[in-house]
Amino acid sequence: MKTLSDAETQAALTDYGLTRPRGPGFAFRDPERRVHYGWHAHAYHQLLYAISGTTQIETRVARLFLPPGRAAWIPAGLAHRTLMSDVDGASLYFAPDAVADPGDRLRILIATPVMREMILHALRWPQGTAEGDLLAESFFATLALMCGEWLDGELPLALARSDHPGIARAIAAAHMSERNFRRSFRRETGMGWQQWLGQARILAAMALLAQGRRVTDVAQDVGFSSLSAFAKVFARLTGENPVRYRNNTVEPNGRRDIMDR
Repeated sequence: MKTLSDAETQAALTDYGLTRPRGPGFAFRDPERRVHYGWHAHAYHQLLYAISGTTQIETRVARLFLPPGRAAWIPAGLAHRTLMSDVDGASLYFAPDAVADPGDRLRILIATPVMREMILHALRWPQGTAEGDLLAESFFATLALMCGEWLDGELPLALARSDHPGIARAIAAAHMSERNFRRSFRRETGMGWQQWLGQARILAAMALLAQGRRVTDVAQDVGFSSLSAFAKVFARLTGENPVRYRNNTVEPNGRRDIMDR
């Protein structure tokens, strides 16, 4: 894993041509693998689609996991850092005024088939090629309008972070009494410990399912004794059942034999 400082991150963004964006929008496919980018922000809105692998995206208030087959919305000007572990992804960037209500926080979105196909189609227009191209400008304008609809399909795949030293340590290993831990955790993160743990388990399950693992094995590995309970929680947080998610992620255009009955 290559870790870049904030200054090295800015230098990399400059080399990629992302620090001087222009036009209504453009596409970018990161050539790096296994890299941890430092804190940075973009002048344009970013829609990042995970083709394979899992990306962690951290803001000042939360840490989000972007599993395969999902997309992340990063509004312009939002400070964040990313950890990409053997990830293949595609990003679209939109001018700040192109999206009517972009919001001011990071969101994980359901990537519909239409979204996936439009993102992949837009890869033909990298930075500097869409400006002045009527087809490209029209395509990105349509995508920007559709982003308003996609932002309504937010998934609760965020784990709150805290700068409180005790809570930060407790997220990995508790060093408080149960009573103080629960109170401090909710105050610092805005969610209960059990809610945080439940989301963490589902995020871990998504990463395992993306590797083609059996649903029954994954449910047990992440701490569910009941397959039906796992499927219910998974569907509530991700918008689809675990078998469908695994099949769509591992073989997006194919079929798998279902062996999880």
